[in-house]
Amino acid sequence: MIVKKRTVSSNLRSGLCLLAISLVLSVAGCGTSTTSSNSTVSPPAEAPKPIELKLAHFWPATHTAEKDIAQGWIKAVEKATDGKVKITSYPAETLLKSAETYEGVVKGVGDIGISAYAYTRGRFPVVETFLLPGISNNNSKTASLALMEGIKTLKPKELQDTHHLFSWATGPGNLMSKTPLRELKDIKGLEIGATAGPRGDAIKLLGATPITMPMPEWYEALQKGMMKGGVAPLETMQGFRLGEVTGNYITMTPFLYNQAFFCTMNLAKWNSIPADVQKQITDATEKFYVENVPSVFDRINEAGLKWTQDKKKVEIINLSEAETAKWIELIKPLQTDYVTFLNSKGLDGEKILSAVKEVTGKNNKLK
Repeated sequence: MIVKKRTVSSNLRSGLCLLAISLVLSVAGCGTSTTSSNSTVSPPAEAPKPIELKLAHFWPATHTAEKDIAQGWIKAVEKATDGKVKITSYPAETLLKSAETYEGVVKGVGDIGISAYAYTRGRFPVVETFLLPGISNNNSKTASLALMEGIKTLKPKELQDTHHLFSWATGPGNLMSKTPLRELKDIKGLEIGATAGPRGDAIKLLGATPITMPMPEWYEALQKGMMKGGVAPLETMQGFRLGEVTGNYITMTPFLYNQAFFCTMNLAKWNSIPADVQKQITDATEKFYVENVPSVFDRINEAGLKWTQDKKKVEIINLSEAETAKWIELIKPLQTDYVTFLNSKGLDGEKILSAVKEVTGKNNKLK
């Protein structure tokens, strides 16, 4: 009996111990659960919204300037900023007309704009000096580098109301026509297209009638016979399909034409961007420009000519030295008149023209 009592007593104590342990564990578990259910879990922080920008330009959506320059630069900026900046391109004048692009950026209609300086004649007096007839460029690369160097050294006041990103040029333009232009007498009286600016004056001095209008309007004007030809870079023969309505004859006139373009941003929008992101954009832009932009038109000028030659017979006309001298002599007054114009704006015309010629000559020596 004594043995049995001890066994029962021992078993009872063991059971009580197990019950106590279970209760402790249960209470502890409930406490943990209660604490967990009452605690506040913070939701994950939302990623900051990207800076969204609108870019306006006039080239068709299929043009190399849209695909390689606009879209190429957009991708470079978005990659450099890790997606903090998102840029949407609006080609073919869908956001701003070509002649209204710069002022549209100033007013914030578009955040970024790309267009031709010459489309708003007189708005960019210093930069337009680079477009004067008689200032020859070997190609688009040398013309683009000269323009960028000139902007950095001359610091034109006309560009200070936006944040200038980069500029580039087409390089030489040539006379495309439906009839051969071998001598001055051949151009007399013809309606010749020009994208405004000094080249229209040059055409007039050569004895032709300048028809000044933005490039997107040329196709219809040539098709309807309002223009018998035009002076422009060869890329337009494909880029704007002008090879379909002109270009049977191409007279090489590197002394007659140079077009330049800007890419610029609304100043208030630029100033609203954090400094670290500004630096990322600046670094990406400089790298993209050097690697891609200056020689774009050299490449597409060749492609534009080939595109037209594949469609029809094209005769390339090179003026003789004597004939070239005649043409250049007739357009000389444009530079003298332009110096007077710059002086009337309170600028040092002689100094600006001299600087432009110097930087152009320097870059023409580049290979």
